[in-house]
Amino acid sequence: MGIFNDPAFVEWLATLALSIVVALIVASLLASSAGWLLELAPEHKLWTFIVSFAFLCSLAVMPLTDQRTWGDTLLFVAIPALAVVVYFLPTIAAISLGQANYQNVFVLNLCFGWTVAGWIIAFYWALRTPEVKDASDFKITPFGAVPRTKTESDGPGGAHGA
Repeated sequence: MGIFNDPAFVEWLATLALSIVVALIVASLLASSAGWLLELAPEHKLWTFIVSFAFLCSLAVMPLTDQRTWGDTLLFVAIPALAVVVYFLPTIAAISLGQANYQNVFVLNLCFGWTVAGWIIAFYWALRTPEVKDASDFKITPFGAVPRTKTESDGPGGAHGA
C-alpha cells in the first residue's frame, strides 16, 4: 500500500482516470455529431466511437513521451490504441459478423468489459449465432409478430374444422 501514499503516483492515476473519462465523453459527442451530420448507420456510429476513443487515448499519453525518440513515442502511443481495440473486441466482432444485437453487446462490453467475466460473456454473445425461428410459427398483427397457437396452425376452423 506504500505506492498509494506516493503523491506522484496518485497524481498520475488521477490524470489517467480523468483522461479516460474525457476521452469517453468526447468520443461519444464526436460519434453522435458525426452520425447526425453524415447520417451514419448505427453500426458506423459505434465504429466512429471506438476509433475516436482509441485516438483520444493515444493522445492522452503524449505528454508522457517527452525526452524519447520517435520510435519509442510511436510504440508508446500505439499501446492505448491497441488496448482499446482489445477491450472492444466483442463489439468489433458483433458488428463485423452482422449480429442483430450488436448494440446490446456494446453496452455490456462498455459497462462490464473491464471485468474478465463481462468481457468473456460479451465476446461469447457476439460470436453466438442467433436462433432462427420458422416464420410459419408466427402471425403478423398490428402489435408485431405473435406466436401462433395450436388451434390457429390447424387451419381457419381450428382443430375441429368448424
